[in-house]
Amino acid sequence: MTTHRVSLRLGVICCLLGSASLHSDVRFHDLSFDEALERAAAEEKVVFVDFFTTWCLPCKEMDETTFKDPDVAAWLAENTVALKIDAEASETNEALAGRYGVRSIPNYVFISTNGDVMDRITGKRLPSEFIKDGEGVLRGESAIARARRALSEGNPENPMLRSKLADALVEMGQDEDALREYLWCFDEGEKHSPAYHGVRLSFLLGSIEKLGHRYPPARAALVKRRQQAEQRIVDGSAEYDDIAVYAAINRTFGEQDATVDLYDQLKGESSLDTVTLESFADQVFELLVEAQRYHQVALEYDVPGRIADAFDEYRDSVQTFGDVDSLFDELDDAMQKELKEYLELPGVLDSMLEAQKLMLRQQVVICYQVLVGAGVLEDAAKAAQRLIEEFDDPQTYNALAWAGYITGSPVEANLAQARRAFELTEGKDIAIVDTLARLLADLGHMEEAVSIAEEAWREAETSSDRQIMVYCLEYLDDHPAADPDGSS
Repeated sequence: MTTHRVSLRLGVICCLLGSASLHSDVRFHDLSFDEALERAAAEEKVVFVDFFTTWCLPCKEMDETTFKDPDVAAWLAENTVALKIDAEASETNEALAGRYGVRSIPNYVFISTNGDVMDRITGKRLPSEFIKDGEGVLRGESAIARARRALSEGNPENPMLRSKLADALVEMGQDEDALREYLWCFDEGEKHSPAYHGVRLSFLLGSIEKLGHRYPPARAALVKRRQQAEQRIVDGSAEYDDIAVYAAINRTFGEQDATVDLYDQLKGESSLDTVTLESFADQVFELLVEAQRYHQVALEYDVPGRIADAFDEYRDSVQTFGDVDSLFDELDDAMQKELKEYLELPGVLDSMLEAQKLMLRQQVVICYQVLVGAGVLEDAAKAAQRLIEEFDDPQTYNALAWAGYITGSPVEANLAQARRAFELTEGKDIAIVDTLARLLADLGHMEEAVSIAEEAWREAETSSDRQIMVYCLEYLDDHPAADPDGSS
């Protein structure tokens, strides 16, 4: 099996272990907190509070997975009075979250009938894990004790289990111990579990960086690792992991410009071997596109080749979903058990196929953006046609049209794509209306652009939709007048 294929298959495993879709729901009661305490006392239960926010992606994933599991629903109904509280929705909710020490989201707090915290569960959990942890709370077992027990019962070198222990330590304010566990996961975890690669360079880095907000040694540890990786890159001894670590830490810190600057410097000096330079180029591709350096990207990268690779990877993923048993060969026993539990949940594979479709669309659209921005319109047309043949839907048409718009030099094909998306949605999708109006203005059809935008503003059903059209109308108002041929 090639390195590329192994990487792809491990990526699929990480996706499978992070998403699912089910068909039963936990019953969250419509009660005030005091009413919930009274009811719990009367029924000899405890209060369970799901503290969430509207922007929290793991919260949404828990809603669509664990909290739709019938066993979880039954367990919570039997043992708790369950509440769901947006921690940021009001001053009352913020005060309640503060009272119960909510430091991270999602945060699931078990509260006794006298109002005292029994313990909490943080982060995502599989249904079986959630019930097991909940049983531990009812027995009086702390989160740290539960995490240590899971580690001792499983594989002590499993980075997923070690990171959950670190999360529990963070919640209890044991920052030094938490950082030690996080750094073990970062430095050693992938050696013991190759499938941990994606988690290591995303979620794990985010956890360490967040800890650094209150515990400076955590940020210092990441800075040190970035400096070490940079030194190896500069002196020519870097391996792929050094480049990935350097770029990922910069991304976590919001300092992506440093990645591009170093790439530009080393490329100009020709100090890296071809393979290492190509690895670095992969890390900066999207950053160069974001900087609208389209002509450079078109010259330095095989953009049509990237499109072909994206389709090949999509086909491989679809094939993998048809033979999921082969995935188990890549995993240790603990991760096999976790993956099997996910695969037993209804709708998992359908959900993951949709995720792969979205990934393909994003990969092709960013390449299409480069081709339009660089004026390589024949290749752009081929890319758009191939994607439309794969996904003939309004989202695809709109994504292509928007990609052309953000280059600053859209073409008539982008307007045709926007019109098609508008037709397919009958003008009901506000994002598509926004795309069409802006392209109409850019390509010299201001009167039609204003008419469409004003009608959408008048008919908007939500404040957010109305605000989108306000921004659109402001854009049109500031737009220079243009002749029908598109010239100013």
